[in-house]
Amino acid sequence: MNNGSCWQILKAAFAVVVWLGCVVSQAAIINVTTSDNYTKIESANPGDEVVIAPGTYAFRVHLTKQAGVTNPIVIRALDPANPPVWDFGSTLVENAPGSYTAGDRGRGGWQFSGARNYRISGIVFRNCRTASRNSAGIRYYNTTTNLYIKDCVFHLNDNGLTGGTQNSEATVEFCEFNANGNTNASLSSPTHNIYVYGGNLALRYCYVHDPVQGQNFHIRCRESTFEYNWFARANSYEGDLMSNDDFSGPGPFSQTMTLRGNVIVQKSNPLNNSQVVAMFNDGALANLTLNIRGFYNTFVGNGANAAFIHVSNADGTQMNAEISDNIISGTGRPALIDNTTAASVTGVNNWIRTNATVGTPTSGYLSNSIRSASPGFRNAALQDYTLTNNSVCIGAASPTVFGLPGREYFLNEATNRQWRIRAAARDLGAFESTSTSAPIGPYISEPRPRLSIAPSAGNVDVSWPLFAQDYQLHQSPLTNPAVWGPTLSAYTTNASNISAAVAISPGGNLFRLKK
Repeated sequence: MNNGSCWQILKAAFAVVVWLGCVVSQAAIINVTTSDNYTKIESANPGDEVVIAPGTYAFRVHLTKQAGVTNPIVIRALDPANPPVWDFGSTLVENAPGSYTAGDRGRGGWQFSGARNYRISGIVFRNCRTASRNSAGIRYYNTTTNLYIKDCVFHLNDNGLTGGTQNSEATVEFCEFNANGNTNASLSSPTHNIYVYGGNLALRYCYVHDPVQGQNFHIRCRESTFEYNWFARANSYEGDLMSNDDFSGPGPFSQTMTLRGNVIVQKSNPLNNSQVVAMFNDGALANLTLNIRGFYNTFVGNGANAAFIHVSNADGTQMNAEISDNIISGTGRPALIDNTTAASVTGVNNWIRTNATVGTPTSGYLSNSIRSASPGFRNAALQDYTLTNNSVCIGAASPTVFGLPGREYFLNEATNRQWRIRAAARDLGAFESTSTSAPIGPYISEPRPRLSIAPSAGNVDVSWPLFAQDYQLHQSPLTNPAVWGPTLSAYTTNASNISAAVAISPGGNLFRLKK
């Protein structure tokens, strides 16, 4: 949850809910207006909050401080409805004012080098371009960790977001990436909406669309998670997992990308119409394994038979793909495998069109596919990919897939960058037909998960909703003070919740969820 960890406490015999306040230490408020320069922003120390007034800014920002988890450096818009805009116009970023003078100063309008625990929100980054055609709105590198970017817009930059080194960490939520790329860059080294070279990256509730060159996401991370986003109309193909630039030594090496609950809409005439998401060892790295898990996504193809997942391993690189509970429409090729002897492609319960190819047991195959002429979108012409009441995709998902979705993107391209609680995980694709919860935006507190409790054969079954999968169940005997610790009971996940069967001590127990 925002601003620290909050708790829910539930007594075993009857429900008693207590919410404890959350406190984040704060040192100073730093107000920035268009009369200021980079000095104020860069001077922020752990616990400080930088508040930026509306207006247009055209100076570079270089951030290197190392804050803690409980006292992050917060940089935010004074008014998110009227955000500050970093717009360099026709000026190359390296020629704009700024404190950083090294040769790579043009690689980002804002650069984070070795930084820790920055939280950025409500800022527009526009026209960040460099002579080498590889600038970005934000670049992070040199093991920048716990970088959190929320409600930012990246528009008309060489790359929207770039950077990432071996141990870097970034989380991006509620952001828009639109029309980034540089058509003057060579096709052998194209520019993208998002290009991250390494580390760990999570992208959620974002609207990523219409790059003018390259892909919506070009990823070399060790671990990357893209969930509950809307990706649309990449100029080449939607995205890829490529070999990490920072690996060294003999290995073995492994990289994994997770695609969960996304809507992916293919361009009608992309430059590469043979694939949608690809794995490729373009660095010819030895002893490498690439993995993609794609589940509960809704893919809307252009009808030209592009492979939803392309296992591009003609060089013999081991690659693995799991493809389950997706709607794979507008193509007859859920997967394409170049070298079947170095690949494993499996999956269950995907919707595919009647004449689609699912492969053979020796080339990788998808079992229990749901086939029909149409998945039953409510109104595909208006980009409404929720399901009609008679859709064959309703109730067709397999609940045995690991990591069932508890959230979903809301709602479409016009109403974007929000999420809502997914009512269950019984339907295929990105949307559950029974979801009715109100949307959650970047400045709305996340809903607080409630514990439910019921007796069961001398134990109690304690359960909580799927959207709170990142919470843990803790328990304490009825003592004063309470003595909390993680419950030792195993969790069970089904299509509607997570539960644990817990033995109760004679004096009773308290339970709470911890994030």
